[in-house]
Order: sequence, then C-alpha cells, then structure tokens
Amino acid sequence: MPMYDYRCTRCGDFREIRPMAQSRLPQACPACGTPSERRLSAPFLAGGDGGGVPTPRCGDPNRVSWRSACGLGCTHAH
Repeated sequence: MPMYDYRCTRCGDFREIRPMAQSRLPQACPACGTPSERRLSAPFLAGGDGGGVPTPRCGDPNRVSWRSACGLGCTHAH
C-alpha cells in the first residue's frame, strides 16, 4: 500500500500507509485524533540517494534501513 503525508492543524505533519481508494479521505492524527487533510508531496522512492544513483546494499556499514527513515518506525516526533 502507498504512503501518504497528512498535516494535523494541532500536531503537524505525519505519514500513513493507506489503500489508494482511501487516499482522498481525511485521516485521523495518530497523536490527537483530529481529522487531517492529505498534503501534496514528492514521491518516496526507496533505494536511491536522491540523485538517481542506487544506494549500496548488503555489507554497507552506512546503510540505513528504510524503517529507520521517516515513515514506519521513525524515531522523531510527528
């Protein structure tokens, strides 16, 4: 399922994985429950460095798991 960005008027931005059929519906903020509208954002393309060059895979000590990046399992506050 795709990930979508939303903005809560109380808490700020957050990201959710939802079915495409529900992408236009407001999403409840995970912190306060306020219905939040979807934001227009650039697509998240995993596996690259942002310049079109593939990120090194196995054995790279600097590799960051996609779950550590913003989205699922991120470590910063939303």
